[in-house]
Amino acid sequence: MLFRVITLSIVFAAIILSRFIIDPGLQALYWLIVFLLTVTVGNIYMTFHYYIKLRNEPGVRGERGDPGPKGQLGSNGVCSIDTSCGSIQNCNDFIEEIFMEELPEYRRVVDKRNRDIKLNPEDLKILTQVNQYFDTLKAACESGRYSQPELRAKIKKSLE
Repeated sequence: MLFRVITLSIVFAAIILSRFIIDPGLQALYWLIVFLLTVTVGNIYMTFHYYIKLRNEPGVRGERGDPGPKGQLGSNGVCSIDTSCGSIQNCNDFIEEIFMEELPEYRRVVDKRNRDIKLNPEDLKILTQVNQYFDTLKAACESGRYSQPELRAKIKKSLE
């Protein structure tokens, strides 16, 4: 749209200005210059248009390059993540288990949902509240700051 407006403006201005040129030799030269101006403006427009359109699109993926030189060996450190004693392997199941033990109304809603029974607004409200609290507890669980007993105690204390 913008390109058409600019092109039409150049053409109308060129027609008006061509009326002031009397010599036929100069008039031919004038129209060649107007043609070159139109092509130049078109090129500039297309450059900006396609740059804006394509600047965020990834290109064609090329072949993998040659491997670089091998780096220096690191120091022998100590692994700080202990996955065996007291850590929580699956936060979702762990928190769900505690909710099922401590919140009988939540257990009732989950049982209804598992049996494909339509939930009423009160059940949906309970489910929404528990899911919001669940997301908060999941972040604390995945941080790795708490062992199973510590997180269980924290959740039980907050539910009282």
